[in-house]
Amino acid sequence: MKIKNILFLIQIIFITSCKQQSYDLKLPSVFSDHMVLQQKTEVSFWGESSLNDKITITTSWGKSVSTKSDSLGKWQVVLVTPEAGGPYRIEVKNKGQSVVFNDVLIGEVWLASGQSNMGMILSDGIENQEEEIKNANFNDIRFFSVLEDLTGESIKEQKWVKTNPTNAAKFSAAAYFFARELHEKLNIPIGIISSSWGGTYIENWISNKKLKTLTPTKNKVPKSEEDNLVQFERLSYNDSIAKLNEMQFGLKTFDLPKPYFLWNEKIVWNVDLWKKFKKDWEVLDLNDIQFKKIEFDDSGWEYIPKIKEKDSSKIKDGIFNYIFKSSTSFLSTGVIWLRAKIKIDDISSDYYLNVERGINRVDQTFFNENLIGNSFSIDGKRNYKIPKEILKKGENLIAIRVTNIAGDGGFRSPVILKNDVISNEINLDEFKFKHHAFLTNGSSIMVHDYSYDKLLDNYENIEKKIHRGYVTNSPYGNSISFEKMLKPVIPFTIKGVIWYQGEQNVPEYKDYGELFSGMIDDWRENWGYDFPFYYAQITPNIYNDSQPSHKLREVQRLALKNTFKTGMASLLDVGLENNNHSPKKQAVGKRLALLALDNDYDFDIVSSGPLYVSHKIYKNYLDVYFDHKGSGLSSMGELKDFEIAGENKIFYAASAQIVDDKVRVFSNTNVKYPKHVRYGWKNWVLGNLFNKEGLPASSFNSINEN
Repeated sequence: MKIKNILFLIQIIFITSCKQQSYDLKLPSVFSDHMVLQQKTEVSFWGESSLNDKITITTSWGKSVSTKSDSLGKWQVVLVTPEAGGPYRIEVKNKGQSVVFNDVLIGEVWLASGQSNMGMILSDGIENQEEEIKNANFNDIRFFSVLEDLTGESIKEQKWVKTNPTNAAKFSAAAYFFARELHEKLNIPIGIISSSWGGTYIENWISNKKLKTLTPTKNKVPKSEEDNLVQFERLSYNDSIAKLNEMQFGLKTFDLPKPYFLWNEKIVWNVDLWKKFKKDWEVLDLNDIQFKKIEFDDSGWEYIPKIKEKDSSKIKDGIFNYIFKSSTSFLSTGVIWLRAKIKIDDISSDYYLNVERGINRVDQTFFNENLIGNSFSIDGKRNYKIPKEILKKGENLIAIRVTNIAGDGGFRSPVILKNDVISNEINLDEFKFKHHAFLTNGSSIMVHDYSYDKLLDNYENIEKKIHRGYVTNSPYGNSISFEKMLKPVIPFTIKGVIWYQGEQNVPEYKDYGELFSGMIDDWRENWGYDFPFYYAQITPNIYNDSQPSHKLREVQRLALKNTFKTGMASLLDVGLENNNHSPKKQAVGKRLALLALDNDYDFDIVSSGPLYVSHKIYKNYLDVYFDHKGSGLSSMGELKDFEIAGENKIFYAASAQIVDDKVRVFSNTNVKYPKHVRYGWKNWVLGNLFNKEGLPASSFNSINEN
């Protein structure tokens, strides 16, 4: 009886303690010292505390507010802010704890998001970089940066920081120049929440709930609430799917080692941490160990096609985008092997294998079957030592396994073999290659045995028939960026959003319009109000025939008609022919700021370049009319890149000139009776039509107006 009584008492104590469970008072890291809060509004505060606990917020500007945590310990409240100013002190407390935030400013808060062009930092090769960083001293410009990390750990350590040269070097360049322009014009504090990830698709930034309502994605996301719940908790690509692929198609699935998909900045860029995982990659066997062997018969492999001089610049985007004609990321990702036999006469000294711009992303490089390099980085230089002891006089073998998740796969610059005396470039067409495995859901790959020709000719059918799970632990899965990069800062009160993304969606430009407007609606729904949304039109870049970037630019232009409280900054004049990462981020930031100043801060200024409105048809010429002409149209030299077409819609280059506040376009030889007109309608163009305020016109195609 006594034992039963004791057990009963223990049970009662346990139950009582559970009911009275206590939690520390916590707020998300987006609330910290030096933060900026949106002025003259009700800003959201939220966090955790004990169950049904009273939470009180008190401010040094004289406002206070109280609320109670719910049965799960969650609480949220709104606090009225004054006009811009500070610094202020804010105290958040419950019955026994207190959290204090010092040096809080009140001003204007904007979210900056997108892919690599928004993520590109000040120290990453922007124009006039050293001077810009040196002069980045603004106490009243503050940044909170969400790092590229799917684990959710790094954001817990993030804080708001002031703008000084040390901090600013890591700021988003476009967002910094946007903030600087606003600060200088408004003379009030500016806060930027920066959350970008290079190479991401727009689908990554839309919630799962919203994706289920959009035509391009509604059949590609979980259907049930149960699927929705597990999507971000575990891999939905499970053993049963792997067995199905093996049984039906002979595709064997392998898991990839860490840290390839941890995506934590501290691991990705930390050499010491990479050392902890290198061995896993060294011993990784994907049924491919024989490929490094000298005696392996690679007669069934293809040689890399000889690169023509006009295509030589394309290597910067990864040799596999060239090999597979950028037809699909399905082929330029996964695992690819390369083998090259080279002749060496002098074996008296060590050599080095050098790839200046790196190999994207993981490579194991073998020389005469010996591992000489094992690296993980997007564009880190490879300079692997080849000890003289493993050299052979005459023929030697280089074998490289490349594992790539997305984008610029493989070599990103020439391969150089050198020692202290010589430096010889190994022609890429000396390498044989084999696409060995497909990427599945972001952490696994499927080994296949399709030939190059079959992959190239039938990749769409091959891709469609393979069973896939949901991508859950890669930044390129549907809704991943929304879940991991946005949710932690929702619903922190913002004035609006600036956005720079689209390059990754160029091949699927037809879907972009619905996805883009859907994303804007989605974000506004999650924040609970209709904030302004300003975006940068992607810059011209040569891309290739299968990537019509001018058509994506057109979708972005037309989005202005389909979404309210939006604005677009044309960048038609600041692109680079062979690089979609223009260093001219000052123009990006300033032009986005002009849109905000004009629309949200009552500045009566010209905030956009000319945008096509209509055209009038005459017998042998067209007159094109524009909005946002400012004080008039102008050009940098003779107008170019205008084309016209007749009833048959076949376009020809045309002459163009500014007449009053319109552009007259004509062709006396090819199109006698013009009906349609377009401008800048190609991947690479350097726009030269502006308004007199210096803002460039957007490219356009009048056919798309109907």
